[in-house]
Amino acid sequence: MTKPQDWNDEELLSRLGVVLDDADPVPPEVVAAAKSVVPRLELELDVDTIMAEVVFDSASDELVGVRGTREATRELTLSAPGVEIELVVLSDGARRLVGQLVPPQTGTVELTSGQVVRTTHADHLGRFTFLEVPEGPIRLSCRLDADGQVVQTNWLVI
Repeated sequence: MTKPQDWNDEELLSRLGVVLDDADPVPPEVVAAAKSVVPRLELELDVDTIMAEVVFDSASDELVGVRGTREATRELTLSAPGVEIELVVLSDGARRLVGQLVPPQTGTVELTSGQVVRTTHADHLGRFTFLEVPEGPIRLSCRLDADGQVVQTNWLVI
């Protein structure tokens, strides 16, 4: 058995959480109230939604000293526990957003742009596409078919 002084921060917080849950559980009405203030989209997001963070953005990681014309593409990788969302924004005429869930898996993907919410499905390879994506802020929400988990991005300006 490990001693308390050998615990890292995550282990300590985990053990404290177990003790507090047993000693003073969150009342069901508090959970219901918290869920009622979370904006509901088609995917019925709740407080268990996992947020994906940007770990790569080609717009901020440009090569210096390389010749050539700037292509009208942008690549982003967003990461959440157990899944990554890889995105390519193509601006070769009509703007498209092409994405893939990694590891490959099926799921429902929502794209929110302003007040407009559009939905598509990721295929068995995790691929999905949105056509005619306007410039400006967007947010993605993905409900993974395997476990029902919802992964959401913060607002991204594309």
